[in-house]
Amino acid sequence: MQGRVSPAKTRRYDVDWLRVILFALLIWFHYAVFSLWQLEGEESGFEGFNVILFFVIGVMHQWRLAALFVISGMGTAFAFRRRSWQTYLGERGTRLGIPLLFGTYVLWFGIFDPIDKTRLLFTIFPGSEDMPYGHLWFIYNLLIYSILLTPLFAYIRENPDSRIVKAVRGVLEMPGGIGIMLIPALVLSANAILFKPWGFGEVGMWWEFPHYLLYFLFGYLMITAKEEYFSVLDRIRIPVTILTPILAVVWFLCSQAGDIPNIMEGGWVDKGYSAFSSWAVVATLVQSFHSWFWCLFVFTWASKLLNRPSKWLSYLNEAVYPTYIVHMHLTFLPIMILYFIGTGYYLGMALGTVLVMAGVMVCFEVVRRARFARPLFGIKGGRNEVVRLWPYNQTSDENLRKVISLAFHGLAFLVVLIMYVFLISAEWIGG
Repeated sequence: MQGRVSPAKTRRYDVDWLRVILFALLIWFHYAVFSLWQLEGEESGFEGFNVILFFVIGVMHQWRLAALFVISGMGTAFAFRRRSWQTYLGERGTRLGIPLLFGTYVLWFGIFDPIDKTRLLFTIFPGSEDMPYGHLWFIYNLLIYSILLTPLFAYIRENPDSRIVKAVRGVLEMPGGIGIMLIPALVLSANAILFKPWGFGEVGMWWEFPHYLLYFLFGYLMITAKEEYFSVLDRIRIPVTILTPILAVVWFLCSQAGDIPNIMEGGWVDKGYSAFSSWAVVATLVQSFHSWFWCLFVFTWASKLLNRPSKWLSYLNEAVYPTYIVHMHLTFLPIMILYFIGTGYYLGMALGTVLVMAGVMVCFEVVRRARFARPLFGIKGGRNEVVRLWPYNQTSDENLRKVISLAFHGLAFLVVLIMYVFLISAEWIGG
């Protein structure tokens, strides 16, 4: 029996804008992090900025991905309102699975060692050095989360007055917004206290796997009580704005203090430390509240400032997924070239980020015009969308359109080759 599907369609422009902004920050973040080695022994006069840089990078790493998983959960809630669970899973398999396989076997060279890469693809926690899908672990986790939670999502939609939905509304309706500030953070804390000591959390693995699953679930649950959720965001804006920077400073100090190694990343039991201690609990509480409050901070201000349409939003929103897929391949070569030119870390980071941003947008403009390349890079739609784009829309001659299509498919193939060249050249120069 097909689940009940609501035809209603709601657009939250603030959620779309946040998605665009956070993925743009991802490009800067990766460039900044993967070029940090240039700061070793560098006397540039910017030493005072280095502390600020490490503070910004460290703090951002605690909430950036968490907020993206919340946004993904929200998008799932909106999608579930007008799709059956079968349709949803089919779309998830196509939208996430095809780019994941393309990334694994083509972009990350899995086609040259298909047996081992396939084995690693089905290894839940292969370790960051052995991930066959590279930076696409975000899609990998999201695909698994979507499959695991679909029964719960379907149950909630079919039972809008269930205890789960009532509990969520009860949390959101607690006086002063205290519920949304405390309850999710305490759930995240419990997860981290129980699982963090046993394994080093890296790129969504080990204790981070249920950690990000919870953020994805929170995003879905908050949209199930949409009216209460967006109402409470207005009520908590001031306290969250005051507390979030305080928590950021406290988190940074905690990450530098104490005698337990990797207190924020986990896995200290392997180093001979007790799994549970007062310091581990305190640091984990600070970490969980810090990341959750940052999520609330960006969502409350986005709700106030960004919930309005823009002629650019639809375009940028479409660009997010493909630019995320290609950005890592374009990052390392500019890092190496600007280093050997001698620009220094900060100027190199500024120039390099602009170059990578321009590069990923060029890739997007090419692949969105190649009908059969679109699903490989996570772009929705086929021929009907392509023919609306320049230069297809300049002619109605089908033969000419076929020539144009062939040209852009050739350019899409060239994009993949250039990504190979960038990655191999960076390895050769750095080697």
